[in-house]
Amino acid sequence: MKETFIILVRHGATEWNRISRYQGRLDTPLSREGLEQSRALAEAMASLPLKAVYTSPLSRARACAEMVAARHGLEVISLPGLIEICHGEWEGMLLSEVEVRYAGLIRQWRTCPYAVRMPAGESLAEVEERSWAALEFMAGEHPGEITLAVTHDTPIRTILRRILNLDQAFFWQIKLDNTGINVLGYRRGRWRVIAINDTCHLGGWLKAGEQLAL
Repeated sequence: MKETFIILVRHGATEWNRISRYQGRLDTPLSREGLEQSRALAEAMASLPLKAVYTSPLSRARACAEMVAARHGLEVISLPGLIEICHGEWEGMLLSEVEVRYAGLIRQWRTCPYAVRMPAGESLAEVEERSWAALEFMAGEHPGEITLAVTHDTPIRTILRRILNLDQAFFWQIKLDNTGINVLGYRRGRWRVIAINDTCHLGGWLKAGEQLAL
């Protein structure tokens, strides 16, 4: 049985990533930097025999996915389960504003994230279930093939956490950069992690900055 490969990529950068403003489900566009990152990603993926390119419904992911898909003559497929976490009342707020208004909750978010549901938002357990369902759907649709999906920080983290069986408290211990490449393999009912946050197409991990809001 041939191994099935799923490549999960975080979308390119947005201006809100740069200034640490919570995006969540708000549909912010790629910045100039994000467009450059996406072009570099498309070039890096050009030689792979991709069979399908999926995307979160949000435009910052779709624009990135379309650049990759265009190099392969593929149409982008929207998959709702890949959408970013709903931050509820935090969406549109700067991190500094959230730290003042929701001081206790954000401390818990940083230490026990799976115990938190943001006001009018979504829990990590809910994100993990829908993201995992999306992953299994892609694997089922393309057995033995290579598929790429452009999604967001939170869905990728929940998937990696589940495959690696990490304690929920270690959710933040993996760094995921914009257009960082994460490769998963699936064979005989088991998943494995092949690569995490590959940023060679951007010049390497030292080129990446820090973002404190999603």
